[in-house]
Amino acid sequence: MPKLISIGKIIDESWELYRARFSEFMSVASWLLLLAILYVLSLALYPSASTLWFSNSLTLSENIGVLLFIFTNYVVAPLLGLWVVIALSRLTKGYLQGRNISVKQAHKETKPLFFPTLVVSLMVAFLLVVAILIGFGPTIILTTLGALFNNITLVGIGNILLVPGIFVAFILSFKWMVEYYLSPTVTVLDGLQGKKALIKSRELIQGRFWGVFLRLVVPKLVFIIFGVFIMVIVAYVTEILLNVAGGLSLDLQLRIKTIIESTFPIIIAALINPLIINADILLYRALKGEEI
Repeated sequence: MPKLISIGKIIDESWELYRARFSEFMSVASWLLLLAILYVLSLALYPSASTLWFSNSLTLSENIGVLLFIFTNYVVAPLLGLWVVIALSRLTKGYLQGRNISVKQAHKETKPLFFPTLVVSLMVAFLLVVAILIGFGPTIILTTLGALFNNITLVGIGNILLVPGIFVAFILSFKWMVEYYLSPTVTVLDGLQGKKALIKSRELIQGRFWGVFLRLVVPKLVFIIFGVFIMVIVAYVTEILLNVAGGLSLDLQLRIKTIIESTFPIIIAALINPLIINADILLYRALKGEEI
């Protein structure tokens, strides 16, 4: 079994690669800024809080704002985010292999991998749902039957099973989340699809669960804390500027604040995403025994 890469080396190597190829990484990650633009447009058209809650009719522009926000949040964001992750992963793989891969080539390699990676990601999400259903299933079934047949005993047993069900759901969700976390990475880097990607991820992590868990979590926490620190500073400065600015209505202040709070995390995500992906790929290569 290959020796696990140290947490410190994951962080250091991720940063060094990020620093050396910053412009290329940002050329791909900056596609996330399209989300920021769409959020700004949707929130600029979005009805004010008072209009949204106390009016039965919205103007055409307000309806467009609501629909654009929903479309961006639930369709564009996950699909564009997946595309960026795949393209960044292909860039990182090429650089670690010593290939001078271009951004254009990374996008070209992303096209055939997009749908298989999406399918594998959905399979992982489905497994997590199954884990929750296994834990809460008996409670849901018994309480439903008890309510239908007016049987207090069934309802009582269902409620008793709720506590162990919470633990079962948590343990299974946590276990499967770690074991199958690298499944999309397997598809992106090695082309394995569907169940084969899930099996490969589990095999790589088997026997070193907690070591892999720490190497998945700690580098991300370091990078995310850095991003959150920047966000806190910006939020504080924004609050001061809005309080100092005179003549702004409450609705306008809330709208500006909401736009900033919705778009700036996307900018931070664009900045730290390459670091997070670099860390995952370095760990994946180490698990396979490949040279770092």
